[in-house]
Amino acid sequence: MRTSLVYLRLELKRAWKRLPHMYAGAIVLFVLLGTVALLSSKLLYGDAVSGRITVGVVLPADDVVAEKALDMISSLDSVKSICDFEYLNQEAGQKKLHSGDLYALLVIPDGFVQDIITGVNTPVQVVLPGNKDVESRVFRELADAGAKILAASQAGIYAGNELYHRYGLESSIAVLEADLNRIYLGYSLSRGDYFLNRKVSATGDVTTVQFYGISAYVLFLLLCGIPASAYLLPWQKSFARQLSLHGIGSRMVILARIMGMGTLFMAVSLPLGVLAAAKGQIAGSVLSLGIIMLVCVAAAAMVVLVYQAAGTLMGGIMLLFLAGVGQHFLAGGFLPRVFLPERLQQLAGFLPSGLLMNGMKIAVTAVADWSAVIKLIVLIVAGGCLSMILEVRRS
Repeated sequence: MRTSLVYLRLELKRAWKRLPHMYAGAIVLFVLLGTVALLSSKLLYGDAVSGRITVGVVLPADDVVAEKALDMISSLDSVKSICDFEYLNQEAGQKKLHSGDLYALLVIPDGFVQDIITGVNTPVQVVLPGNKDVESRVFRELADAGAKILAASQAGIYAGNELYHRYGLESSIAVLEADLNRIYLGYSLSRGDYFLNRKVSATGDVTTVQFYGISAYVLFLLLCGIPASAYLLPWQKSFARQLSLHGIGSRMVILARIMGMGTLFMAVSLPLGVLAAAKGQIAGSVLSLGIIMLVCVAAAAMVVLVYQAAGTLMGGIMLLFLAGVGQHFLAGGFLPRVFLPERLQQLAGFLPSGLLMNGMKIAVTAVADWSAVIKLIVLIVAGGCLSMILEVRRS
């Protein structure tokens, strides 16, 4: 036990000798990632969330009523603020959709408005391009929201009709439908008011600045393993055997390395944490401090695992950069998860960067999420166990 403690102290001392290199590399990374975060934030939420959405509309021949209905819809504040409608035939619409001139194509069937009046649910065909841009996804959300409002209105009217029929009040159905139509139209035609009362953000419970600050910090931690690459290299077989003869096994070797790297991450995180707290971007609480320490150790476990897997200096640097940046993108670090494909959204929560970012959100908001804490602990244990297995195989 005493030998292990002496080894741990020596490893921590060896790690702290790399601190000047860490600070030098951290300054370069901080400037680079800060620039990326700023540009990404401006790209996501600049003067507008997205560009104007041009939507093609294919109307039935000589259907004046359908055209008037589309004109009324396009006059809604929540629609006209972002959508431009272009009337054309289906062949021309398909060509423009494939060429990228249109973000969506609406094909209105014959007798669409008359079917709505008589209660027949005739669907409108919405054609989206294969490569879904942000604008196409925004239009899909608008269309889905409109369909849900219409479905709720129809369900309310059908339920009222059924109730009046059950109690023999057929003579009052017309009055009921008029009242319900007035209520539902009052909600649907003023949808712009919802945006005045509730701000919806693609970054969730944190602001855009906080989101990209968290993202840049997590990537910053992972890439900070590059300046400390000499410290992270696995021991030579001969030296590892000598350690084993003195009772220091692979478990202690990996534990000491993770602790050493974790303390370096904490040292470079301290100035950033003080700066963020001074700017009011992070909660200065004991919970936040504890979570940051846990995130540093979890990031250290991942970095140690990468170098154990690579086995060489250059291999570790290349693998850490590729794995760090690649999985960070898939975890929604550069573009929020809501803009990623659905399968990637499900995967993002299990990637290391996703777990680290969820942990940092606790530090920023000071709202405890114990499931995120448990996942960070699992990441530390998994990284340590895998590193230990690789160390045993190497020795």
